[in-house]
Amino acid sequence: MPAKPHHKLHPARKKFTRFASKVPFQFGLPNVSPTLGQSSDGSPIYFTRTTSLLRQQALATAPSVQIKSDAFHPRVLPRAAWSETDFAKSSVLFLIPDDALGDCVGMVLFFRAFAQKYPDAKIAVLNSASASDIFATVADIEIFQLFISSKQLARFDHVIDLSEMEGWDTIAQMPVNPEESLCTAFAISPIALPARQPMAKPGMNIGILPMASSPLRTLPPALVRDIAQMLGNAGHQVTLILNAYQGVMRAYNDSIAADELENVTVIDGFRTIGELIGFTEKQDYVVLADSGPAHITKLFQTPGLGIYTSAAAKVLQGRHTNLRNWQSTYRGDFCAAPCGLAKLRATSDGQIGCMGSLKVPFDQLGDLPAASNKALAEKLVVESTVPCVSHLQSDQDAIFQVLDEDLKMPTTP
Repeated sequence: MPAKPHHKLHPARKKFTRFASKVPFQFGLPNVSPTLGQSSDGSPIYFTRTTSLLRQQALATAPSVQIKSDAFHPRVLPRAAWSETDFAKSSVLFLIPDDALGDCVGMVLFFRAFAQKYPDAKIAVLNSASASDIFATVADIEIFQLFISSKQLARFDHVIDLSEMEGWDTIAQMPVNPEESLCTAFAISPIALPARQPMAKPGMNIGILPMASSPLRTLPPALVRDIAQMLGNAGHQVTLILNAYQGVMRAYNDSIAADELENVTVIDGFRTIGELIGFTEKQDYVVLADSGPAHITKLFQTPGLGIYTSAAAKVLQGRHTNLRNWQSTYRGDFCAAPCGLAKLRATSDGQIGCMGSLKVPFDQLGDLPAASNKALAEKLVVESTVPCVSHLQSDQDAIFQVLDEDLKMPTTP
């Protein structure tokens, strides 16, 4: 075992729950591949994030569970020591800040670079949650989806809290590229990337993934329909992938009305992220909104077109050129794309939207809405899209020109 670094450890930023269980237990999220589920190992104590689904739902009502503390902070290697520590032949547990797919893809790309520099190190992640299948693309990684036992925790030479990376504390206002931030923080060179090589050919398998977790980034239905129609008419096999986990999916699907289009198949979504990863790997080309699947393409360098609105394409795609990027050209009195917002905000008087939709400056926007509003979400993705999203209709000819350059097809549906 390598010598411990001469750096004083400090508490992790995130709180964990310490709990004991009188009986054996198993747990796994429904949208994660069953092979990544977890089982107890007879340890006297277990740890899970205080905000995890396991803590909030399962442990809260389990009679055999005793909550010891909801304010445990594991001791972690401080950010200043990351680049100074030799991790060769070490076992390293990384605490994952959250399970946003795009951020986790960036972390996976960093882990590939970490493993390249330290081939004999053992990598593990804790709190990978819904993104566990993404981390499973890293060779020989150990995944603790939602909890870890005291016996398991004691095995690691180092514990690192990745929420200490630069920019994580303001990620809601301005996107961060975790791959580049973490490689810089650890003084590690990122892995080499192949040159972009879209292979234009007849009858390509083309995936369209237009939905994002926010109306700020979901593509307008009319644009999605026109793209699907154009690609299908050109003889390509088009699969339109929606997201059944989102409450607005049915209304969004009805608005697109793609079932009648030639060579277009509509799928409500995938049960697990693993299935989404497998689909992405098999596509010849993809057209995507600014969402998790756009980042997943980095894992395989799948060629395609990413269409971006409120967030900056150059920041999110970073050094990866497998996707051509289209940035909404919207310019308004209160904002311009990209503004940096990742989610809608609520003003002090209860209005929900963004600077452009509410016609207010950024400093008058409040925090994230306290509760979800399905009716409003449907309206914002179907009827009254926010300005930078709706402006994509004005950009449509230019977007089709990009597709024509890649795929050599007519630029009208």
